[in-house]
Amino acid sequence: MVQPYFTRLPPARNEQVNVGVAASTIAETRSEDQPRQSITIQNTSPTAGTDLITIRLGSDGIATANNGLVLDVGDTWTDASDTGYKCHQDTITAICATANGKLSILER
Repeated sequence: MVQPYFTRLPPARNEQVNVGVAASTIAETRSEDQPRQSITIQNTSPTAGTDLITIRLGSDGIATANNGLVLDVGDTWTDASDTGYKCHQDTITAICATANGKLSILER
């Protein structure tokens, strides 16, 4: 029996993670059998202007300050699969300008 498509979707992830002055992995590489369909990352840190978070896509290096996608407090970045386009499947790392960084991550 063929399983309906919706039962093969990767597990959902909806969480908040702390990000400090040392780079850390915030999303692991996804496998071909459970590809990432979408990911939304929002900077939910407490202090606008100082709690800048830089995210970097790819396994070729780790996030460094201001070298990647820079999110101020309240900024959001989203990537999603669409016709002819596949959502980013590789590792995502992040670093904050202060020790107070917080990211909200919604991944499917």
